[in-house]
Amino acid sequence: MPRIAATRPAFRIQMRAIYFLLLASLFLSFWKVIVRLRGRHLVLTPILGWIVGLGFFILMPLTFIVLNGGYKFPDFYDMSDKYSKLDLSDTSYFIPFMVIWLSLLLSLLAVILCTPRANPRQPGREVGIDESRLGRIIFITAALTLLDYSVMVWLTGGVESFLLSHWYRRAMELASRLGDGYVLYSWLSQANQTVFTAAAALYTHFAVKRRTVNWRLLALIILLFLLYVTIQGNRIFFALYLLSVMTSSWLYGRKKLIAVLLTIAPALALVFSAWAYFRSDLSNIGANVPVYAEQDLGNRAATYFMDACDGTGTMILFHVIHDFGSRYEFMYGTSYARVLFFMVPRSLFPEKPPGFAMQLAQVYEPGQMTSLAATQLGELYVNFGVLSVVLLPLMTLLVLRLSNKLVEKSDNHILVSAVLFLLIIWSVRATFEDNFITFLLAMFLVWAFRLAKGLCSSRSPGKVALTIS
Repeated sequence: MPRIAATRPAFRIQMRAIYFLLLASLFLSFWKVIVRLRGRHLVLTPILGWIVGLGFFILMPLTFIVLNGGYKFPDFYDMSDKYSKLDLSDTSYFIPFMVIWLSLLLSLLAVILCTPRANPRQPGREVGIDESRLGRIIFITAALTLLDYSVMVWLTGGVESFLLSHWYRRAMELASRLGDGYVLYSWLSQANQTVFTAAAALYTHFAVKRRTVNWRLLALIILLFLLYVTIQGNRIFFALYLLSVMTSSWLYGRKKLIAVLLTIAPALALVFSAWAYFRSDLSNIGANVPVYAEQDLGNRAATYFMDACDGTGTMILFHVIHDFGSRYEFMYGTSYARVLFFMVPRSLFPEKPPGFAMQLAQVYEPGQMTSLAATQLGELYVNFGVLSVVLLPLMTLLVLRLSNKLVEKSDNHILVSAVLFLLIIWSVRATFEDNFITFLLAMFLVWAFRLAKGLCSSRSPGKVALTIS
């Protein structure tokens, strides 16, 4: 793709005006979608998760990149130049922007066109939620989580070895040492954390609806999220929970709670951004605080914002659209096909290719032991090229259809819907394979521990109503 140097000030102004107008059309469509969905269902559905994910992981960083005219991650992050910087004055990135814009716009229009307006004369439908059963799900998954943490520390060699280990390298070293058994164990651990987060999100959704909360249970939920961030080094489940709280607040029009969440958002962004540095050495956090504070992070507000919404994925998205098909070969669906042989042990299939995130890291961070994500749109583009402009809206329609089916049978699938709400938010940022396997294993845990039994049914004595639509 030829590069055209946009040196004329008038030309740059014209390009920025075009970017702003196109971005404004996305915001208008996004607003119409979330208003339309709120009018239809007052429950955490897969399509709601999909829209929240598109907004948080693509639209938010895209907005900042457009307003800023591009972005460059600080040198302190030691990222490869292949994806760490983006300059929208370089017109070779206009086509990647158009691919992103058109994919998002068609996806949002698909929801608007296929979701009828709510009929105010139609009576709402309710199901009864057994609060004690919901608490039971939280306690069971919490107990499994604590057991998982104990096993993790033991496998690492004790508390001291655990604190000195790097969170990502630790997982890779355990997988290398223990083989397929540990890989399956780590997937089950992630599935359990998913069910716990879904149950916590469902409980908080109900608490927001009735404006009351069990503070002891909420404290337990927050404590376990903080433990997860500390032990696993990963912030994603806590972030997904916070997104679910914001979504529930929006659905029920809790303006004060929304204002509180927005007020603390900058502090959370700072903490989440800093944790990416501190989690590599838990035993030396105190000594690392002044080191981190003195580093050149450029515009710290911009850095914290991009870290908070995982803007790396959108930056890589621009570059994969720019690079694949010209510099690199397309994958032609192979990353999606991995779900067909994921459960085959590597001992039986030594040539089994690595996941999409690791393959992408081999392209943009060669020689590094890491993984990268380019959002779901990026994975579609790497596999199918410009067809992703059509495939993302088709994927949106499939998620919408799934949501409608789950709402129709909400008496039996309220927990499944909450699990999918969370995983589909994350699927916008992560790979299809990861979320598909996590969902299957989460459903296995729900079945094995009979977690959904008796959770909800049509309104009956002893259960409290949750409005579905």
